[in-house]
Amino acid sequence: MHILKHGRLIHKKLLIILAVTLLWWIADFALEFSFPTYLEGSGKSYLEIGALLSIAAGAGILIDLPIGSLSDKTSKRRLMVVGLTLAAISSAMIFYSKGNIALAASFFVWGLAFQTWRVPRDAFFASQTDHFSRGQEYGLDMEVKYLGQSVGPLIGGFILAYVGFHGIVGFYGMLLLLGILILAVCLKEADHSTLSAAIGSCKTASFVPSSLKELRAMGTFGLTLLFFALMFTAWEQILLTFQPLFYGPDVLDMPPQLGGLLMASFSLPGIFLSYPSGKLADRFGKKRVLTLGLLVMGVALILFSSSQTVTDAFAFALLTSVGWVLSLPALNGLIIDLATDHTKGCVAGLWGLFMDLGFVCGPLVGGLVAQYSGVKSTFFLIGVLFLGSTLLLCLRQQPAKLTHTMSAHPIKTPRK
Repeated sequence: MHILKHGRLIHKKLLIILAVTLLWWIADFALEFSFPTYLEGSGKSYLEIGALLSIAAGAGILIDLPIGSLSDKTSKRRLMVVGLTLAAISSAMIFYSKGNIALAASFFVWGLAFQTWRVPRDAFFASQTDHFSRGQEYGLDMEVKYLGQSVGPLIGGFILAYVGFHGIVGFYGMLLLLGILILAVCLKEADHSTLSAAIGSCKTASFVPSSLKELRAMGTFGLTLLFFALMFTAWEQILLTFQPLFYGPDVLDMPPQLGGLLMASFSLPGIFLSYPSGKLADRFGKKRVLTLGLLVMGVALILFSSSQTVTDAFAFALLTSVGWVLSLPALNGLIIDLATDHTKGCVAGLWGLFMDLGFVCGPLVGGLVAQYSGVKSTFFLIGVLFLGSTLLLCLRQQPAKLTHTMSAHPIKTPRK
């Protein structure tokens, strides 16, 4: 993992936020890996499972822009702590809720908590990156995500097999508490207005028009990039929602331990390849690398949907991961490149809004497709969409200010 090799070259605040992010990703993917199994065991249909899981993202849509605005007005660290605390509490509510209304309400609160942590985290991370090494730094961020996405389901599978859902809740809360302690003790920020004062100022602030202004400033190319962010989160939620059903008795009939390993296969190469992928994007062009990644991912998902054996499923999952690894550092770097002259919190809010739209659309559309055509068709559809998106990207003209490469003579900007 390149963060260990290059750690001394990374700003201290980036290392702190990456450490907390790793804890959160491990906890989150262990938790989300258990959701479909828990809901299916409660007698929910595919469509109901997709609808319930989309509620959390729907809650995020409501809070993304306000939280983005708050991130520019108060301490991002305070907001992150609030989000992680609320997430730990609301996760337990999900497994102890009785009845559909209480369950839906618990997912809604958990979705609010998720974005209350995620948006200021993204804004803080963006503020610490450097323009000419942004692909590499986002590559390190993706390595952390893929490590969590690989380790989380593995741990979640064993916890489910030997302890059950209560063990998942305890594990999730324990890691989030550790993350809160690291933020409270290790991360220092310049003085900001208090959270209550910032909330008061946002009551009179028109954050929606200001966010739309930022969106217009990003242009059609920026809107295309945000659409890709939507697609990737839709895919991610489809993976979390329907892969546990893909490995189950309906398709491949694997035990939970092997199913967790299959889930990890979608992420495992990213632990080692995300930094080189980001470096490749910085050197040869983020748009080119993003196009290649989308192409590989589309083909791999179509092949995965036709898997007949466990070997095929693992091979095509790994190939999908390669496309994913190529795409995301380039995409994230391009979005923040466009946001260079804008407030990071506001752009992070817009970014979070589009990602949450993907989290809503993914399980809903995937649930409809799975309900009437089977789980395999869901993976086939998302593969076709990724293939088609390569054409959309090729038709969009990249702004001239983003066509530079690392061969230019960079002027390092000071980190805040």
